[in-house]
Amino acid sequence: MKKTKITLLFILVLTLIYLFLPKQQIKSTTAKNSDEYIIAKMEETAIPGMAVSVIRDGEVILLKGYGYANVSSQKKVDIHTPFNIASISKPILGIALLKLVDQKRLDLNQDINSYLPFRIDNPKNDVKTITVHHLATHTSSINDYYDIDSYEINKDAEISLSKHIKKLLTPSGTLYNQGEFFKNTPTGTERNYSNLGAGVAGLVLESITKESLAQFSSREIFHPLKMKNTGWSLAEFEMDKLATRYNVKQCVPFFNLCADTSTPITNYLISKIFNPPFENKSFIEYPHYGNPQYPDGGLNSSINDLTILIKTFFNRGKNGDYNLLSEDSFNEMFKLQLPDSLSTRQRFFWRDNKDGLTGHSGSDLGVFTNAYFDLEKQDAVIILMNRDVDAVTENAMDEIRNKLLNYRREIIKE
Repeated sequence: MKKTKITLLFILVLTLIYLFLPKQQIKSTTAKNSDEYIIAKMEETAIPGMAVSVIRDGEVILLKGYGYANVSSQKKVDIHTPFNIASISKPILGIALLKLVDQKRLDLNQDINSYLPFRIDNPKNDVKTITVHHLATHTSSINDYYDIDSYEINKDAEISLSKHIKKLLTPSGTLYNQGEFFKNTPTGTERNYSNLGAGVAGLVLESITKESLAQFSSREIFHPLKMKNTGWSLAEFEMDKLATRYNVKQCVPFFNLCADTSTPITNYLISKIFNPPFENKSFIEYPHYGNPQYPDGGLNSSINDLTILIKTFFNRGKNGDYNLLSEDSFNEMFKLQLPDSLSTRQRFFWRDNKDGLTGHSGSDLGVFTNAYFDLEKQDAVIILMNRDVDAVTENAMDEIRNKLLNYRREIIKE
């Protein structure tokens, strides 16, 4: 009986502590306009900086930066601040590949070994042919590969894309390990999201053009569209102009209990159970990174530049006198690419989300991005954040995107 009373007393004390602990106030539910809503969500989710664009019926109705590109210097985000956009890079790589198709230098259904400086063959099955179409639809039978230990800090990768791919996917490569990065299933029979596959697609482009993806994209895409703050290499930017990447450490008030994205379970439980106020969260700065597999997620771009790109899509690839792609290539980019048995949502690197919008998301160290649009209605929402993705930010991203898509024009108009 005495033991039961002690247990009950202990539970009562914990309950009282929990009830009286300070918690984050939720203000977003009563926000009257887009500014109030976004600012409230940023505080609730501890997002240091954000850039947002909303297009409705082909018209840009919100284009704005919020918070800080760098917290310590108090440098604010504006519409020209370049963010790393992570995997949204992949469909922009896709545009570059389709430019080569228009130039009659690339056949999407040709064996990639017709273009590469060394052979890439899956040793685990008899179906040897891998095409750019396979790479762009994640059906190449090449496994995913993502290793932050391969990143360079505050500079571009010293190893070339070609050497990086060769060491992973050729028998003489130091990381080949008996074809570890190939699947047992034949090419074209299974969709398997692959960052490494995007790296191979970038290498195909560089092998054909005899120049870097960065050089080709700048000349053929970014410069003609006046995307002045977009580039694949860190060398193209002044480091202090890029949005700084952040992890967020959160602590339970009065307790020595803290977590961040490196401890995801504890981090989630602290958010879910205690929901500490903003004052009990701190921003931990990451460096900028150079990724040797950079076509999979190395692009930096501003919200203004991505808005230009998507508005160009809404004009079927035309921007003034410039045609981004031919009509055939434009249709190729946005058509559904696979049988329903493999995927009902896969386009040429782009993919539809569960709400039927076409686009892509991206995440990496200190980065979380979304770009989704409806080509027919000419509606779009683009959101760039400079903080780690976790369960809380995933939920916030979905809520912000859906809220901005559903706001009436007179409310969202700035």
